[in-house]
Amino acid sequence: MTTKVSGRDASSLPGYRDGRLHSIAGRPLTLFTDFDVAAYTRDARGRLGIAKAKLTGITGDVRDDLAFLWRIESAALSETRALLASWTGNEGRITAFVATWAYERLWLAHAVRDLLTANGEPLPEPFERARLGARLRSWYDERVLPIVVPVWTSLVGESVAAGQMARIAVQEATMQAAYRSLIPRLEGEAARVVQEVVDRRDEIVRFFRLEASARITRSPQEARMARWHLQSGWRPFRVVGVADPDEERALASIFRTPEDQAAFESADADLRRLLMERPTPFWGAIAPTPGFLSRKERRGVRP
Repeated sequence: MTTKVSGRDASSLPGYRDGRLHSIAGRPLTLFTDFDVAAYTRDARGRLGIAKAKLTGITGDVRDDLAFLWRIESAALSETRALLASWTGNEGRITAFVATWAYERLWLAHAVRDLLTANGEPLPEPFERARLGARLRSWYDERVLPIVVPVWTSLVGESVAAGQMARIAVQEATMQAAYRSLIPRLEGEAARVVQEVVDRRDEIVRFFRLEASARITRSPQEARMARWHLQSGWRPFRVVGVADPDEERALASIFRTPEDQAAFESADADLRRLLMERPTPFWGAIAPTPGFLSRKERRGVRP
């Protein structure tokens, strides 16, 4: 039956196609994976329980390494803002997950902060001063990025979500590997807390990997965008591209053993292997929603 809008045939109205405004017949509006977003948001985990009486002060290079990870962890809001300011903010399923992800990362950061301040000392400062390039990048992220990102991602369209999902999947996996590498250097309650931080990241990593993989295998446009986001110049331990002043020292210390280095290198192995196996272009692909430079086929928030 033909859709009627205010007594008129919808197919004759501007923006409508085959009687539809926000969808295309036979094409799903939202990409779904096996991850249950509703269950994740419903079961969001709050503050980690820490037996502070059992904590002893963490000293030496492991304290500095943990402080480096805390600074990245506590910058979750910057990552969330950059993501939601882009076209990906139209993806209702992703935004629902990201809201809970930011909440969980808040408490992960609080847990690490509690470990660092257990002996009453202030939070450690980076050994090095921020370099000029990092300061300029930080200024760009604060002043320019909120203006530029919505524009260029709107021009690109839905494909940008594939790149962002791939990038965050690698970021979360490398953070998990970094925390895991510190556990043998910690004792007692501190080791238990860091292990819980590692365990809580399992579902986070799984969501972003599933989203990235599904999009990479869906269309050549999304595969190209994921490949571009994971290009060699990108670094996973940088908050919206800004390097921590202590990055070089911290990474050398955290991933000090061959096993730790292998875990770091394997964080993006699955996605890169998938990109190698999935050539572009390939036949039978579903085209993602185009950006403003292409003819619009559907609009609005994608539930």
